[in-house]
Amino acid sequence: MKLLIITQKYDINDANLGAFNIWWDKIAQRTDKVYILALEKCSEARLPNMTVLSMGKEKGLGKIGRLFYFYKNLFGILLETDIVFIHMIPLYLILAWLPAKIFGNKIVMWYAGVTMNNWVRAAVWLSDKSLTSQEGALRTKSRKRLVIGHGIDIDKFQISRPMGDHPKGEKIKITEPTTILSIGRITPSKGHDLVIKAVAGLIKSGYDLKLKIIGGVVQSYHRDYLSGLKKMIRELNIENRVEFTGDVSYERMPAYYNQAQILVDAVPPGGFDKVILEAMASGVIPLASNEYIKPVFPEDFKEKLFFREGDLRELELKLKFIMENRFWENEALALRLRDIVVRNYSLNSFIDKLFYVFISLNNGDNK
Repeated sequence: MKLLIITQKYDINDANLGAFNIWWDKIAQRTDKVYILALEKCSEARLPNMTVLSMGKEKGLGKIGRLFYFYKNLFGILLETDIVFIHMIPLYLILAWLPAKIFGNKIVMWYAGVTMNNWVRAAVWLSDKSLTSQEGALRTKSRKRLVIGHGIDIDKFQISRPMGDHPKGEKIKITEPTTILSIGRITPSKGHDLVIKAVAGLIKSGYDLKLKIIGGVVQSYHRDYLSGLKKMIRELNIENRVEFTGDVSYERMPAYYNQAQILVDAVPPGGFDKVILEAMASGVIPLASNEYIKPVFPEDFKEKLFFREGDLRELELKLKFIMENRFWENEALALRLRDIVVRNYSLNSFIDKLFYVFISLNNGDNK
């Protein structure tokens, strides 16, 4: 089997999209040839059977130039491939659909977003299969929609503190202060402002905390939001307790999890952030406001690890409860959370599901 992957960016150091390079590597390990057509190419292919091509954004090309190289590369590849895999951008599927069909390629889309507009609906309708991460994402009743979960590299994200040297359930002392993570690009939808307010309230109550906000400004118009966050921190007098790390590459993320105890994910309901699963795999206690994550948590901890969207008071109470019980020191809980990711969301299992779809379509089965 030979595949063409169409994506936004190929950059092994990119903080937002760098995580998907391991997908492309795993796919390449199971196929004869993988072509990657990226809007922007900033790195070279990591495996010998991968070829990375660009639409030219990194060269400063405008929309017309990028569209020209999109089709130039597309027509040069399709005769050699069986499957076209569109990653996250429905417009790419719409643009590629007719050439792909002319050359006999099946076309599959991955879309984990919650935004449903006419572009997304059209892409689902034109696709042979549209894959997503969870029930809250790609909300359409189309038979072409298939939920296959997330793929977490459980070898990369591991519990750093020793496990197995203590009786099951014994608490493992962690040095204070408690470090809380809020991860995601700097945008109001990530809820960093809510997390800052909660942390400030707890610090005022006497808790010894640090907050690390991991993520950069992707859209220039969100710089005002970043300025507002920094102003809020100054006014709350917690400047020495909050760190903006900026963009952090995927390769460096395990170190940040290993230095933290709690992750607060204040993203509204929808397809939940994979950072929750990365935290669970790393022994970090997650606290989330997305109702679609609740079924992932252990039954007896669902309510303890969930707060209502935008509810500052409930977030503070749940954080207090986690800290007073020092959940992150409970080896049994850490192993339970990691085991959920290992059993249900491992990268290898995800790639198996992906290839089941590819092979089924390639064999003429559209069910």
